[in-house]
Amino acid sequence: MQIMLWIQAVIYTVLPLFFFIKLYKGSYASQRLWFIEWILAAMFIGFIFVLGPWHIFMYYLRYVWLLLFIIVSFISFKKIKPLPKKGPKQDKSNTFSAWLSIVLAIYFGVMMVLGLSGYWLENEDQAIDLAFPLQSGVYAVGHGGSHSSINYHHTHPEQRYAYDILQLNKWGLRARGLTPSELENYNIYNTPIYSPCAGSITEAVDQYEDIPPLQSETDPEDPAGNHVAISCQNADVYIAHIRPGTVTVEEGDEVTEEDVIGKVGNTGNTTEPHLHIHAVRDGEGIPITYGRFLKRNSLVFRE
Repeated sequence: MQIMLWIQAVIYTVLPLFFFIKLYKGSYASQRLWFIEWILAAMFIGFIFVLGPWHIFMYYLRYVWLLLFIIVSFISFKKIKPLPKKGPKQDKSNTFSAWLSIVLAIYFGVMMVLGLSGYWLENEDQAIDLAFPLQSGVYAVGHGGSHSSINYHHTHPEQRYAYDILQLNKWGLRARGLTPSELENYNIYNTPIYSPCAGSITEAVDQYEDIPPLQSETDPEDPAGNHVAISCQNADVYIAHIRPGTVTVEEGDEVTEEDVIGKVGNTGNTTEPHLHIHAVRDGEGIPITYGRFLKRNSLVFRE
């Protein structure tokens, strides 16, 4: 898991610089070759902007890369304006490079479009609007949306619109360090969880221990870990991965909106502390909104 995070860090923080330098310093024989490289860079930046889990690497960097791409594109275009549109006949190596760039641009473009398709709901009438279950901080959606490319839960019928939520510090990071081994180094750990709606408690489990973060040995047999289920708005709302010893409700209790029901932990099938929430009606996952539909990289500001 830690190795994968470091590989992702390279993809999202180093590769953009490679594309910027190539556009800025690249020697092109024609405007067409420059345009092919520009399209590849544009599709890659769009790909990481939409699909990247930016809470891990520094949330606000996604906007820095977007701004730098616009600036570099403008400067680079001015430099290649004197070049011929098509240029001389290309050798085989340049032809192969151009076609490879086209194929990669198509791949990144398709993935970006799929991610963007998860920004909207087809069945808005089924959504339930809840109060946000966390207070006092800036929160980012790690997994969320209506497509599996930005929300891995979407392949599971009951959790297809689930959210995984993390807390950001002032630098836009969800923890102190990329792969900290202590639960306390994750900003959201031990944060109070508030009931997102008024209703009755149908499940309240508090029997599992926290799992060390970023371990391969999670708990797939009891994926929710310590959790609470609330019956409200003709649906069952599940909140999972609660810290042991902090669940404050029992089955049959009545809760009002913003009653404290527990604290964020790392129990169940989870790799690091976060709040998981999803809603089910008649055995099918339904969308949750908090005044708006959230998706990966959405921010929620709470005072």
